[in-house]
Amino acid sequence: MSILEGEKSNEKFSDLNFTTKCWLFFGLIFMTCIAILLLYGANKGMNEHVFFSTDSYYVSEVGIQAPAFFLLPFPLLMMIGIIQKLFNYKNEKTFLLMIKSTLAGIVLYFISSIALSFYIEANLKNHGYTYCSWYKFSPTRSPDVWLKNSELCLKVHHYVVPDVKEWFEWHNEQGIEPQLDELKAFIAKTNKEQGR
Repeated sequence: MSILEGEKSNEKFSDLNFTTKCWLFFGLIFMTCIAILLLYGANKGMNEHVFFSTDSYYVSEVGIQAPAFFLLPFPLLMMIGIIQKLFNYKNEKTFLLMIKSTLAGIVLYFISSIALSFYIEANLKNHGYTYCSWYKFSPTRSPDVWLKNSELCLKVHHYVVPDVKEWFEWHNEQGIEPQLDELKAFIAKTNKEQGR
């Protein structure tokens, strides 16, 4: 039997206590938000990191975003299960399918994250970008930074990184190629403003 055909449940939504009803509505809203965030992340990851614009002088790459769509079965099937509960249908099969598809999705997510990371890195190198570790917030949590001009990879302290990122993003938006002298002057000015 398909989860969409449904089978009437003996337990009616109207018989549930107020707290349970609130949790079901909260769960539906929360799972909808999770699904939207996963779709947004996957879309952003594909557009900015897999099919990125080679006109960019600065690429802030987070390869783990692109395969986020593999994690969608969890919130989507949770939403279907909650809706079934709201309309007095049994949802056990839906939750069983959710567990199976989520486990498969997690495995596919990790495999595709590794494969996409290699692909994105190779693609960036093929388009002449070089990796710059100085423009990362931390070694593990922040995006990898790639520059079209390796001379622009200057040693900076972590407190300057957000300003440098904005500076590069502004140049990307304007389509103006960043110049080394301008970047050095900008970093010196930022250091002076912050009293460093």
